[in-house]
Amino acid sequence: MKKLHILLIAVGFILVGCLEEQGKEISEPQNESSPETVTSKMNSLELKEPEEIDIFTKAVSESNKESGIVNMTNPQYQFSIGEETYFLWITEESGTIMNTKDTHTIYSLSSNSVKEIYNFVSKG
Repeated sequence: MKKLHILLIAVGFILVGCLEEQGKEISEPQNESSPETVTSKMNSLELKEPEEIDIFTKAVSESNKESGIVNMTNPQYQFSIGEETYFLWITEESGTIMNTKDTHTIYSLSSNSVKEIYNFVSKG
């Protein structure tokens, strides 16, 4: 009877171990070599010239806060103005920024700022 009790405990531990291992497999993220994984590299923009700083400062100050829940792809760029750091998504037609201290809020850039910033990043 004692051997049966020990055997049942051992089988129980094995089953629990198998269940925990299965749970780990499900919850672990896919590795980078997986074909479903898409990685994108974020570029840091160095604003050195006063004109560059002015373009981005103006873009931030003239941006419009967007309402709703934010679910964004990885940002294309990151830039800093003073102590503030922002993420940037930019195309020829539109631009969006997000302050890294508030990743729940996005801001749309004005059409003029989109043109200026798109030209800036396209040069680089």
